[in-house]
Amino acid sequence: MRKRIHVSQLRVGMYVEDVEIHGEDTTRRFKPFLISSAGQVESLMARRLMTVVIDVRKGSDVEPGGPQEIDRVAFDAQLRAVFSAREIKQARQCVEDTRPQIRHMLADARIKATFASDAASSAVERIMSAALDNAGALIAIARLKDKDELTFLHSLAVSALMITLGRGLGHGEEEVRVLGLGGLVHDLGKMALPDEILTKPGKLTAEEMNLVRGHPQRGYELVSHVADVPKQVLDICRHHHEKFDGSGYPSRLAGKNIPYVARLAAICDVYEALTTIRPYKRAFSQAEAINIMMNSPGHFDSQLLSAFVSKMVISGTLH
Repeated sequence: MRKRIHVSQLRVGMYVEDVEIHGEDTTRRFKPFLISSAGQVESLMARRLMTVVIDVRKGSDVEPGGPQEIDRVAFDAQLRAVFSAREIKQARQCVEDTRPQIRHMLADARIKATFASDAASSAVERIMSAALDNAGALIAIARLKDKDELTFLHSLAVSALMITLGRGLGHGEEEVRVLGLGGLVHDLGKMALPDEILTKPGKLTAEEMNLVRGHPQRGYELVSHVADVPKQVLDICRHHHEKFDGSGYPSRLAGKNIPYVARLAAICDVYEALTTIRPYKRAFSQAEAINIMMNSPGHFDSQLLSAFVSKMVISGTLH
């Protein structure tokens, strides 16, 4: 069984199947191996990695007593420990209210290759309203995702993160609306991909990864066909997988050449992906996710990442 772990969890005796740098294909340049010395562990930890994949059938597993998969009962208990019944109810109502609009947007992209801008805009208005005083609960309940809700809830959660971060950074409501729309549609280009790739629990093949890496450009082209879509929304679609050191895609932009809104989206997208819970795998905790991101030099704009930690984590907005 393959398992994704943080590099800090590596131990002698583990079989490393692959190194994972978010959004990159390492298949062609990495050879799996069994860790036989502490020096090999140190060498891996010194690399610019976010996570690694181990195969527990061929080597050791993580230490006993580590974080386990979270079931629905435990997940609901955790929510109730942090949020009031009213906050949870309001957050879940937002999910239900926006479900038909976001699903409409996703279905139009998949079936018609068109962008349902009215449905997207309506959903963003509802998310903005819900996030005014209940952002933490809304983002938290979207963490647990069934296979058929993965794209829907990821889109909603990234939109809510962008809205909340934008407000925390002092942006006006019109700018926040644009950030929310960009977060909602950032992965729209993935709708051209087969379901078996979108919902695949294991590692993607090199061919599948190449298909996935084309989604920013596809999303940009799809959304740009609608008149009056803000340029910032198009920038988020096209450049949310760029990296600050220039190693991202599709354009290998670096530093401040990456549009500001795309640098924000990269942070929100990765944080949401790392903290997502699925029935077949555990998620990284907030602390683990932030640790991974802070120890991924070259991936993010460090100033904006520090602002995210300050405005969203230290402030208590996210739990």
